[in-house]
Amino acid sequence: MHVRLTIPLTLVLVAALLAGCDTGFSGTPFENEPPDTELSVRDSSLVDNLAGADRLKSTVFVSWTGSDPDGFVTAFEMRFFNTDERPGPEEGWTLTTSTDSLILLPIPRGERIADVTFEVRAIDNEALKDPTPAKTVFPIQNAPPTIRLSTFDLPPDTTFTVFTFAWTADDPEGLSNLDRIDVSLNDSTSFVGLPPDVDFATFVADAGDAGQAETDVAVFTGRGFQRTTFRVPGLRLDAENTFYVRSVDATDTTSVLERYTWYVKEPKSEVLYVNDYRKASNPAVQAFHLALLRDYLPPGLNVDTWDLSKPFVTGNTGNAPRSDALPPNADPTLRLTLGLYKYIYWVSTNATNSIQGNNLPFAAGVMDLFFENGGKLMVHTPISLPINPEDNLGNPAILLLPLTDLITFPDTLRPSLRLPTDSGILPAEPAPGLGETLPELRTSAFVINTLPYLTEGSNTIPLLEADYTYLTRQGGRSGPWFGSKVIASISADRRVGLFALPMINDQTSAPLLVGADGDPEAARRAIHLMLESLGFPK
Repeated sequence: MHVRLTIPLTLVLVAALLAGCDTGFSGTPFENEPPDTELSVRDSSLVDNLAGADRLKSTVFVSWTGSDPDGFVTAFEMRFFNTDERPGPEEGWTLTTSTDSLILLPIPRGERIADVTFEVRAIDNEALKDPTPAKTVFPIQNAPPTIRLSTFDLPPDTTFTVFTFAWTADDPEGLSNLDRIDVSLNDSTSFVGLPPDVDFATFVADAGDAGQAETDVAVFTGRGFQRTTFRVPGLRLDAENTFYVRSVDATDTTSVLERYTWYVKEPKSEVLYVNDYRKASNPAVQAFHLALLRDYLPPGLNVDTWDLSKPFVTGNTGNAPRSDALPPNADPTLRLTLGLYKYIYWVSTNATNSIQGNNLPFAAGVMDLFFENGGKLMVHTPISLPINPEDNLGNPAILLLPLTDLITFPDTLRPSLRLPTDSGILPAEPAPGLGETLPELRTSAFVINTLPYLTEGSNTIPLLEADYTYLTRQGGRSGPWFGSKVIASISADRRVGLFALPMINDQTSAPLLVGADGDPEAARRAIHLMLESLGFPK
C-alpha cells in the first residue's frame, strides 16, 4: 500500500523563512494581562431577591473561580463588610488558595439583620490582581443560639447549699458568635453573664448566712473548680429554687430559656446524720440512731439529716443503684457538701461488698476536704464480702474504714458466720484518748449477715470482738470461729470509727445487743464512748 503525505504550503513557507533568518527574536513583548474572577453567585446583590424571612443565615458557603489569559491563577484574596462601610481599596483582604469557604458574615451588635458585601479577586503568577473583584451583597439575618441542660449533671431533688449545673450551648453561626451564658436564680428578668466557654458551673452559698431567707452564691467554673469573681443573688434557703440559663450571641439574641427547680436545705448544724439504711424499715433504724446521737450531744445542738435510703436494696447483698439523692458529681459537688460539716454519723446497709451501687464508696473517695477541716466520721455498716472480688478492688470505703482487710475463707470450708443468742462481745483495746475499754456486751437475739474483719497493723485499733460460730454450707458442721473476731474499731488518728453489728431489729425495734449483765443501755454507752474517742462534741 502506498501512503501519500501532503504538506501544507504555509508550513513550507514558514520553514523556508526560518532557514533564512537569524535564530534570535526581536520585537516588543505583550504586557501582562490581569486575571479575572467569577463568583458562583452571579447576582451582584441578593437583597432584592431575598427579603424578610427569606434572608440567609449569617453563615454562608461561597465558591469562586479565576482565570488568566496569559498565565495562571496562583491565589485569591477575599473580604467582606457591611454595605454602609467604605473600606479602602487594599483594606481587609485575606489571602487564600481555596476556591470556596464557609464564612461567618458580621452582624452589628444589637441588630437582627444586615446586608454584607462579599468580594473576591484572583492573583496571577506575576502577582497581578484582578482590578474588578467579583462581588455580591448577601442579605443575612441572625439565627438565635441554643442551649440545653445536661441531664446527667442535674442536681437531685434536694441539695444542701452546694450544687452544680452543666449545659451545652451552640450557635448556628458558630461558637465564636456566642457572647455569654446568662444564669439566674429565681428571677427570669435579671441575669449574671458568664464567659461563653463555660459549660459546667458549681454554685456555693456564702458561709455565715445561717438564718437568712436568701443568700448569694459564688460561682466556680469547670470540673477543676476554678474560682471566679461572679456571684449570683437570690438563693432561697429551706425552699424551692429555680435555676435559669440561656445563651446569648454577639447580637444580643438569646436562646430559649432553660430552667430547673429543686429544693435547697440550709445546713443548721456542724453534725450530719446520713440515713444510708436502704430498706423500707429505715425509719425505725434512723429513729434509734438519732436518739442515741442526740443523747450524747450537748443539749440544744441540732443534727442535720441527709436521706440516702432510696432506691431500696433487695436481698442481703443489695442490688440497687446509688442513691438518687446524691449529686451526680462526686467532685466537686459531693466533696464540698461533705465539707460543710465537722461530724458525720453514717448508718449504712452495705459498704464493703461492692463499689457500684453502694453510697459510702462513692463518698469515701472525696472526703479529703472533710478530714482536712478536722472532720470526724462514725460509721455503722455490716461487713459483707463481694460476690466477685475483682469488682471490689480498690473499694474506697474499705480504704476509708478502720480495717486492714476483709476476712477470707478456704475454698474447702466456705462457711457462714453467725452470732447465736447470748454470744459474747468482749472488749479488746482501750479507746484512744479515754484509757478505758468499751463495755462487755452479748447478743439478745440471733445475728447473721455481718462478718468480722481484720485490723492488723498500727493504724487501726480493735475495740470489740465477737464470739462467732461457723456453719459449713456442705455437711452442716459447726464450731467456734478462730479467725479475726473484730466488730468495732477506730483509726489510730481518731478520725474514723466503725461498728459492724446491727443494734436493733429493724422490723420490731427490739435491741439486738445488751450488756453482759443484761443492761439494755450498755450498747448505747459503747457507741457514746466511741463518739467521745473520736472527738464528737459532748
